Amino acid sequence: MLWIKSVRCIIADILYALCSKSQKQIVQADVNRNFKWDVNRDKIKGNLLRLNYLLLTKTEFRSIFYFRVKRHRHMIGLCKVFLSPADTIEFGDGEMGGGLLVSHYHSVICLKKTGTNFRVGPGVVIDALEGGDAPTFGDNVYVASNSTVIGDVHIGDNVIIGAGSVVTEDLPENSVYVGNPARFIKHID
Repeated sequence: MLWIKSVRCIIADILYALCSKSQKQIVQADVNRNFKWDVNRDKIKGNLLRLNYLLLTKTEFRSIFYFRVKRHRHMIGLCKVFLSPADTIEFGDGEMGGGLLVSHYHSVICLKKTGTNFRVGPGVVIDALEGGDAPTFGDNVYVASNSTVIGDVHIGDNVIIGAGSVVTEDLPENSVYVGNPARFIKHID
């Protein structure tokens, strides 16, 4: 059954084939991260089959994939006919490391740069202040549901921003912050 549905992914497979080696590595990191919690993670073998499975079953992953292959605009338009993205996830032009996971629809992610394994919950807004720079994130950062990170701030490695938090200042690495305004809760080893 999955094989028959995979026919819808032919254009996406061509888009993936057109990617540079470094782009493919980033897409694979995204696939691996999104598969981490999937119930079928042990049943589906092979990088291309896993990519197709995610494109067919996870609308938010489609949005990530289209962000990754954005330089092929014309083919993306054709691909979206068969595999529509989540219209409620907005990406800016920032540079994002591999392992991007958007947990749910309804997020605005306009940032300057992220490291690897960046995770965003539903309803998150990440953006610049008018006329300013956008936020920068380190590796292994999780921004939980309905949080806002705004302005020219730097979020260190291994940071969790709790649900409903508002971040307008730099946050050091290895820490958990929650609240409005976000305040330090605990250190992470």
